[in-house]
Amino acid sequence: MLMNQILEGIEKIGKRLGVEYRLKSPVSSIIISEDQSAKGVLLSSGEKLEADLVVVNADLVYAYNHLLPASKEARRLSNREASCSSISFFWSFGRVISELKVHNIFLAEEYKNSFDSIFKDHQLPDEPSFYVNVPSRIDPTAAPKGKDAVVVLVPTGHMMDSTEPQDWDTLISKARDTVFDTIETRTGARALRESLIHEYVETPASWKEKFNLDRGSILGLSHSFFNVLSLRPKTKHSSIKGLYFVGASTHPGTGVPVCLAGSKLRNATIDTLRSSVFSLNDKHNFLFKV
Repeated sequence: MLMNQILEGIEKIGKRLGVEYRLKSPVSSIIISEDQSAKGVLLSSGEKLEADLVVVNADLVYAYNHLLPASKEARRLSNREASCSSISFFWSFGRVISELKVHNIFLAEEYKNSFDSIFKDHQLPDEPSFYVNVPSRIDPTAAPKGKDAVVVLVPTGHMMDSTEPQDWDTLISKARDTVFDTIETRTGARALRESLIHEYVETPASWKEKFNLDRGSILGLSHSFFNVLSLRPKTKHSSIKGLYFVGASTHPGTGVPVCLAGSKLRNATIDTLRSSVFSLNDKHNFLFKV
């Protein structure tokens, strides 16, 4: 799939340039020197990785609140408006669902109310709009011949700081039934439930747990007025030298193409710094915290 190919492409380029990847190595904190410079990271195993500078690709709000010393900026970021989350289904069907194309968007009849539920009430709408992608339409490796791979994204509100736990099983069941019923009603597809042979689900809670996404927001900070242009968090820490940020919640914004463009701009800045400060004949360490 395209997303996986992007990751694989970046990995191959990195290895060709001598990058070492440390997988399954959670970072506990960023090492800050007495002169307020980023000097590496401390892994949860206790191992220290020293560096000349650090680029953080973790969720920005998480990084400020869990990888750096407590600060007013960390608290401010936690109060900024966040984007939505999603209940995402990854389905395998035992047959081809011919009524579905590569990209399919199903909009709620009560369109405004649906999105008010997401962005104002931070809930799963009673009648959600949703997006369906069928990668096996254009990628024969996505599913065996005669079968279909389907990804469904159902937008929902991000998690709130509440003592009342969400009943995710009920919400997942509600979202699943809505998707099946809507597709069958609008496209004429039949027996989707009976054709489903495998399901994997992500929820706001799992987005937060697995990827440290603040409030389970899949797109980081929102693109509301106070989160764009010069008001969006900077890509360089204001007081810690040699500490940079990339990803959805910093400049220029959210979305895979935009994040990749932002990373390219940040790399250009680091290349300029390296050529002006460090000798090209010296070997230096640059850590990217993912």
